[in-house]
Amino acid sequence: MAVLYRKYRPQTFAEVLGQKHVVQTLKNQVLAGSVAHAYLFTGGRGIGKTSIARILAKAVNCISVKDGDACGKCDICKQIEAGQFLDLTEIDAASNTGVDNIRELIEHVKFSPAIGKYKVFIVDEVHMLSKGAFNALLKTLEEPPKHAIFVLATTEINKVPPTIISRTQRFDFTSPSVKELSGHLVNVIKQEKIKLKPEIIELVAANAQGSTRDALSLLDKVLSLGDNPSIEDCLNLLGVTDIALSENLLEMVVAENAAQIPAFFDGLMERGTDFSIFNKDFLEYSRKALVLKVAPQVAPALSPEHSAKLAEMAGRLSLQETIFIIRLFLRSYKDLPTSPSAEIPLFLAALEACNRKPQNPATQANLAAQKTAAAPAKYEIPVVEPKITDDQPTPAVSQFAFTQVIEPAQGAPVVEDPVFASVDESATIADIQDKWEQVVTELKELNVSLGNLVKNSPLQKVESGKVFLGVKFLFHKQNLESQKNLQLICNTIKKHTGKNIGLCALIIKDVPIEHHEPEAALADALSILGGEVVE
Repeated sequence: MAVLYRKYRPQTFAEVLGQKHVVQTLKNQVLAGSVAHAYLFTGGRGIGKTSIARILAKAVNCISVKDGDACGKCDICKQIEAGQFLDLTEIDAASNTGVDNIRELIEHVKFSPAIGKYKVFIVDEVHMLSKGAFNALLKTLEEPPKHAIFVLATTEINKVPPTIISRTQRFDFTSPSVKELSGHLVNVIKQEKIKLKPEIIELVAANAQGSTRDALSLLDKVLSLGDNPSIEDCLNLLGVTDIALSENLLEMVVAENAAQIPAFFDGLMERGTDFSIFNKDFLEYSRKALVLKVAPQVAPALSPEHSAKLAEMAGRLSLQETIFIIRLFLRSYKDLPTSPSAEIPLFLAALEACNRKPQNPATQANLAAQKTAAAPAKYEIPVVEPKITDDQPTPAVSQFAFTQVIEPAQGAPVVEDPVFASVDESATIADIQDKWEQVVTELKELNVSLGNLVKNSPLQKVESGKVFLGVKFLFHKQNLESQKNLQLICNTIKKHTGKNIGLCALIIKDVPIEHHEPEAALADALSILGGEVVE
């Protein structure tokens, strides 16, 4: 059986998949007899650039042109299809990069066509030409003989000099969608009289990455499995993972079900999953969830069942959580080459995603200010991981935050935490200082590490119903202002002072850092890591 991408290569404009804007323009030019002297086709691999260049060579030389398209039956059309037409020259610029190669081509341009009306020169991957070769081609492109047509094709338009681009008619080719590729593959399968399950066709189209040639090549591989191959065999052959695996992992992450993660990864190891491929596939699946969050009208390239499931899970995640999860698995993908075990980076990313903390809003003072502001304000929480230098102590906890810029909708009510629903603006620093030692003592009983952090964050001021504490590092500020810790601190303050009051942390570089006693440091470590003392 012939290779499919060669067997089903389009021979006329009518057979081209997509590229309607290119095809229609070229047909109109052929009909009007106003064909340009030079064209530049740019776009991804395997989407029809060289094929359309050959069809154009047919159309301008065909004896029986119909509606601007080649007939495909005359001697010239048959010679071009067979690669025997003397007036069609194809050059691969990747292997003919030098100026001598182009000079040799220019010598051929001078001679009149041997058979047809035009001599057509197709230069594939033209961006590979050297600077000298481009300079040699420049003058010929500007003023070629009337019988010559140049078609330059490239996948990297940024590497083509502007002087070359300005002397050509540029056409930007688009990649076909998964739906278009699936329909094309269905037609091919019908002509080959082969049966394949719809999910296998969808799988092939999705993994072709927008290339018609790649889609047919992958279909060739699948057909080598015989009639009606199983989806598992196709997944293994194509080197991809079942979408159900990505679906199951995201379901666990959405439900914050960390207990099922170890068993899930054990199952992946038992079936011999390539974790690099699975990581990439999960990132693509998560990307679809992100697209649904920001543009719900854009339907993912999935079956109706999988689309419905993805939409349901995306609806249970916030935009910031979705971005956070994708960043975790991007980091795990980068860590794979240096990891002693391929599963460890993904395993850690999955556990971190399951144990994510709700996004702490900007300081509650900012929220209160937004409520009374004339125009909705923006506030931002940057992603900053503390940089540890030799003269700084190592932080006890590594904090991760989502990057977000939250902009309340016009007229939307500002939802506030109950702690700040009605702060006591009459509170003074004296009211707080009198009971501060008791507040710190109780906080240490409830959470040792938090209590020590509050103890080492001196009171700065009490203003507008908020206590301001001084901290030295950003991660201390983030820790104090996390939703859980903020609630605990403010409730404890209210218990001892009777004041319903908020809290803010200010980064002050000269805040003294007290060293904990060994027992306190050990208690911090146990609180953070969840361990226990073993005698």
